[in-house]
Amino acid sequence: MKKYFFDVIIHKYADFSGRASRTEFWLFNLFYFLIMLVLSMVFFFLMFAVPSDNTVVGLFLAFLGLVIGLLYLVMLVPCIALSVRRLHDAGLSGWLILVALIFSPILIIFGLLPPTEGPNQYDAQ
Repeated sequence: MKKYFFDVIIHKYADFSGRASRTEFWLFNLFYFLIMLVLSMVFFFLMFAVPSDNTVVGLFLAFLGLVIGLLYLVMLVPCIALSVRRLHDAGLSGWLILVALIFSPILIIFGLLPPTEGPNQYDAQ
């Protein structure tokens, strides 16, 4: 599972050409979701369970919120690139990601489509 996650981040960070298998797409998204879930749970636990007059906790909350926000921004490019490669694998144009940005549940459907045989016709030349 970590192989798919780190491979997408390190080796294919902004690679919009080629293909991404369903396994790569879903395991990356699962691992990313779990990381964000744990960070968010820690953030909300500290925010609601610890008294607000504690300065150290307040500074840590500000830092953790900043880390979560920066992680989201940094991961935006590989998430979009992976989605475009997954669309290519399903035989669709990567530009359909714009439709998914407007109507996000359709990205789940695109992620479930089976791969196509042969070369990728939508690959960047």
